Amino acid sequence: MTTQVVSPTKNATSTVAPVVEFDLKEEKSLVWRLDIFFLTIGFLGYAFKYLDQTNISNAYVSGMETDLKLYGNELNYFTTFFKFMAYVFLSGFSKAQLGPDILPSSGQYFNSSQKSCMLTLQSSQWYLPHEMALRMSLYNIAQPVGAMLSGAMQGALSTNLEGALGRTGWRWAFIINGVCTIFIALLAFIFLPGFPDRPNPLARFYLRPQDIVVAEERTRRISRDPQLGINLKTFLRCFKFWHVWLFSIAWSIGTNTTPSNYFNLWLKSLKNADGSLKYSVGMLNYLPIAGQALQLVAELLFSGFSDYLGTRLPFLLLHSVINITSLIILIIRPESESAYMAGWYMNYVGA
Repeated sequence: MTTQVVSPTKNATSTVAPVVEFDLKEEKSLVWRLDIFFLTIGFLGYAFKYLDQTNISNAYVSGMETDLKLYGNELNYFTTFFKFMAYVFLSGFSKAQLGPDILPSSGQYFNSSQKSCMLTLQSSQWYLPHEMALRMSLYNIAQPVGAMLSGAMQGALSTNLEGALGRTGWRWAFIINGVCTIFIALLAFIFLPGFPDRPNPLARFYLRPQDIVVAEERTRRISRDPQLGINLKTFLRCFKFWHVWLFSIAWSIGTNTTPSNYFNLWLKSLKNADGSLKYSVGMLNYLPIAGQALQLVAELLFSGFSDYLGTRLPFLLLHSVINITSLIILIIRPESESAYMAGWYMNYVGA
């Protein structure tokens, strides 16, 4: 690494931080190392987050409803309690106390409900603004990837492990998913880098001392403020900003009213003329995979062209138009089953 440190200049009121000049290859090396380790563990953790979540609805249509007698609104109560406990346990104060490398890892054990927020926060400290969009899209496509894995796993286990060792297929799905989730969480303790000013000591095997120097200089280059801990005063101050309230309301509505989450429940309600179920347990898990694949491709296209053309608004508007159109179709509920099915798949694209 070729560096030149210019001594800080001082006057009566301020001190200018040293300017570090480094080889461009060192900067590319840092980004490459982050992509290999940080981006990979972030993608896996995010994918298993959605695998954890989707497993509930997939298990519901694969026998859990009958086995646990989850009738009426009990599925809604089940999922609400499941998410509520994770969010309460991993609150903002937990972030401040556990630290950026520990919280997402521990969060993996609790359905990773806060993992996505912390991964976004850490990414914003290591990557420059023009490097963020495509990399964040990789976290976003982890959502359909995790859901696709859940559907494929639930369908396969319902067919091949049903009754093995006295357990139903949906129970095996939770067991296997749990083992994989714990393994990813343990890797996250090592791979997550922390912040440039507070790097994770366990990540030293890929983040060398000169990488930290480069990262801090990149941060100074764009005048990015370092992350500070949360105390009671700063926590209460957050409630004074209207942005927090608007974002919280929009996020709550947007993430909890996505119709595509209930696609397989609608499929389960369909019956043949003789009253028998139209789709088998396997198909109830496999058909949503096509929608999740569409969501994955759409995410890559939207983010890729957005980065390539250097504009965001047209793609945000297109995404919103597709989403609103799908919601209109699902609300109207046309008599044609094919048209209604198209509305579900459009909702995956706009999700």
